[in-house]
Amino acid sequence: MKKGHAIFFWTACLMITATSCGHGQKAASKAISSEGQKVVGYLLADWQERFRSTTIPHAMANLGMKTSDDLRLEIIRHLRNNPELARNIRFWGANNYLLTNEERRIAKYLLNTSRDENRLPDMGEFTAVLGGSEQELRERLAFMAKAGLLAISDTEPLGYELSEEAELWGGPLRHNFHTIIAGNEPIFDVW
Repeated sequence: MKKGHAIFFWTACLMITATSCGHGQKAASKAISSEGQKVVGYLLADWQERFRSTTIPHAMANLGMKTSDDLRLEIIRHLRNNPELARNIRFWGANNYLLTNEERRIAKYLLNTSRDENRLPDMGEFTAVLGGSEQELRERLAFMAKAGLLAISDTEPLGYELSEEAELWGGPLRHNFHTIIAGNEPIFDVW
């Protein structure tokens, strides 16, 4: 048995044992919902494949689940609090698995504009460069604020500023993405 598979196996056994014996049942149910557990289980199994780095949104899509911001936030909190679950989390950082590819484009644009021009774009510039509606962009920015990448600002025209952790928030990949779509196979990401 490969080391990663063994870790996943023993983690699953410990979770099942604790739940079936009644130990930690309240903590387990508070920590993550059954839907969240399905996604985390999918990710942990997927990440055992060489070079796999599939994101939460792609795992949800592969499981036939509708994308849910609340569920993604629940899962990312779980992964942040449990980095021992997978090497991917420890190496790339849990936040790397949260955003959709479109949200990564938004994050990169924010970070690059801040770094290169010492400012953040306004809403008009954002929609002109990235496309989409202002409403969609506002929804994604609000989600990113809930996730911790942004903070609400009264001084920025956008209504948000980068959080103190923003420079390190995306881990070593810095919001890059490499998504593989091959025929009828499930979508996955690689690092």
